[in-house]
Amino acid sequence: MRLEQTPRPDHALRVSARLITSSTILHLSADELERTVNQEQTENPALEVAEKQVCLFCGTPLHGQACTLCGRLTLQAHTLNQGATTLGQAEQQNSFDTLQAFYDIDNYGFAEADGDDEYDLMASLATDATLAETLLQQLETLIPPDDAPIAEQLVGNLNEHGYLEVSLQEIAQILQVPLERVEYVLSQLQTLEPLGIGARDPRECLLIQLQAMSEQEEPHPLAAVLIDRYLDEIGHKQVHEIARQLKVTEQAIREACAYIRNTLHPFPAHMYHSDTPSTRIDRGAAYIHPDVLIRQNGSDFEVELIEDRRYRFGIRTSYPVCVDQPAQMNTDVQRYMYQHRDRARFFIDCIQRRWQTLKRVAEYIVEYQHDFLLKGVRYLRPLTRAEVALHLHLDEGTVSRATANKYALLPNGRLLPLSDFFDGSLAIKDVLRELIQTEDPKHRLSDEELARLLMARKIPLARRTVTKYREEMGIRSSRERGQG
Repeated sequence: MRLEQTPRPDHALRVSARLITSSTILHLSADELERTVNQEQTENPALEVAEKQVCLFCGTPLHGQACTLCGRLTLQAHTLNQGATTLGQAEQQNSFDTLQAFYDIDNYGFAEADGDDEYDLMASLATDATLAETLLQQLETLIPPDDAPIAEQLVGNLNEHGYLEVSLQEIAQILQVPLERVEYVLSQLQTLEPLGIGARDPRECLLIQLQAMSEQEEPHPLAAVLIDRYLDEIGHKQVHEIARQLKVTEQAIREACAYIRNTLHPFPAHMYHSDTPSTRIDRGAAYIHPDVLIRQNGSDFEVELIEDRRYRFGIRTSYPVCVDQPAQMNTDVQRYMYQHRDRARFFIDCIQRRWQTLKRVAEYIVEYQHDFLLKGVRYLRPLTRAEVALHLHLDEGTVSRATANKYALLPNGRLLPLSDFFDGSLAIKDVLRELIQTEDPKHRLSDEELARLLMARKIPLARRTVTKYREEMGIRSSRERGQG
């Protein structure tokens, strides 16, 4: 047998530009994807987008500015361009039917678009839920039932701007409850929309909004210090004095002030009542839109994507030829359109892959965490992205991108980051919160004692981990609780 030297196969992974683009689109948040679609349609004449008017929070079809299901005043964040139409308008345009083939997400191919849902007269009646009703409804899903009176006191003492007008000590004294319980309910209230609600003053309100924004993007480096230490000086336009104290240029201070004015709002309650684009759109950092809708059907759960309900994409299959132009010019136009049709097909494919991957991942998570959705946070099961990737035959990085910056709307109305489904500490924190809330006021439990009680419940946790979790929940130490 003759042995011959053969070339060694190259197993190196070659990353193409198309793979990078597809991965990038998968990683985008809902708002980032909207901007990407807007930009792509502007730049690509071969791409057609039909946008159905749906509530960006719960996915319900809109027949006006108010959502009939969740009661939110909803405006579409952007009109993609003057040529963009809703699906209902598209069906009325014969020219649109001849130039465009709709992309059918369910069949993963091109098909005729479905019509709008039949108009329901009852669906046109807005719920007109007040801000207080909305806040209390959301708080019910975040706090123990025993803390409902605290929530009612907090929400009932919000002024017209959304600020809390009474001290926490007063509420604790009126209800005869520990101060830390009032502090905890307030911390949960301050996570709700409009962000900044429940703040005690404009400084706290703006810092809450800035903290929420920092989870999505990098804020201006001077914004936090200006709000925290120089809010009064900003109001009096003492730019020179602030720049001197911080040892930065006046231009840097002006840029930071402009950033604060353009992205934050000092009166959160006004954002709820206002129906202007400036508060519902431009301040998008203060409003998080869910990507995944989890609906309960008996004891089972179903997963839907708002983007799938909202968008239909198509490709312009022909371009009118102008008889008055030279043949070469018409040929160049057709070549130009051919190149952009290929680009449009790739873009649609990336969007379709995003939806398919996101829905697969969400459906597996929902199935795995069924008991958590049905019974509460105590039943959250340990889960890693690697386990999801293994089960779905995906790369772990793909699962990470599919769950990054994505939010799910739970059946109880709570908005939850998809990353929380992988946070095994949530169930432990709930047990820890219960232990602290039921402790003897005359003997506050130390972190060491809490660790022993958790061990008795077969939850092994080191004392330093108990301290970490307690601080993350905003609960003070046993010594500080005893002083309160």
